[in-house]
Amino acid sequence: MKLKDKVVVITGASQGLGKAVALKVAREGAKVVLVARTEKLLKEVKEKINKDRREAEYFVCDIRDSDAIKKTVKRIFEKFKTIDILVNNAGVWSDEELEINKPEGRKNVVETNALGHINFTYEILPYFKKRNRGYIFNVISTSGVGDIPDGNNAAWKSYGASKWAIAGFTKALRDELKGTKIKVTGFFPGGFESNLYANAGRKNPHNQPWMMKTEDVADVVLFAMTRPEDVLIEKIVVAKM
Repeated sequence: MKLKDKVVVITGASQGLGKAVALKVAREGAKVVLVARTEKLLKEVKEKINKDRREAEYFVCDIRDSDAIKKTVKRIFEKFKTIDILVNNAGVWSDEELEINKPEGRKNVVETNALGHINFTYEILPYFKKRNRGYIFNVISTSGVGDIPDGNNAAWKSYGASKWAIAGFTKALRDELKGTKIKVTGFFPGGFESNLYANAGRKNPHNQPWMMKTEDVADVVLFAMTRPEDVLIEKIVVAKM
């Protein structure tokens, strides 16, 4: 599928994988809709895309807030009139060690990684169904894949639970939309370089030997998004060799 003039909505687009994907799809000619909580970082990404003479707009939204999602999606439609691709990428990290002092992290991780994706999808899905076309790309984690070992899963049970939740939602959504022209992909990356762990306060959050390069992971996302319109990649699992 050619991305030129396609409206691509990316949550968690202010940094990390979301930012990398945004820059790549912009170079392909897409109209990029940047969604995240931090306006300063969103503005920087928008300006970087605009500097390359590509189109982008940002919308500040905390996806834990369902009312904020409704208002944001409405504003996106007012601005762009259409949406072609939704990349549910926003995410936060938590583990058992962090939750000793911050038990509220369990609530945050589930509301962001699972409910946030689900609620954002439901705001856009009726439009996709009405025109029988669209693409939902859910960034999940190898923590949500049963047959792929990914370190000590017992150490991050709440995080894993949030990823299993969105993995189940992704499969159910794909089952529901079977026979339509709406595509749904579940993307299951292992750990990669980003601010995910630093934002959570985890020790040694960068430059670990098990981390993939963010750019490499973004290339996989771009590959999936640019397949022919009648080709569905249901599931992608990527990990560091």
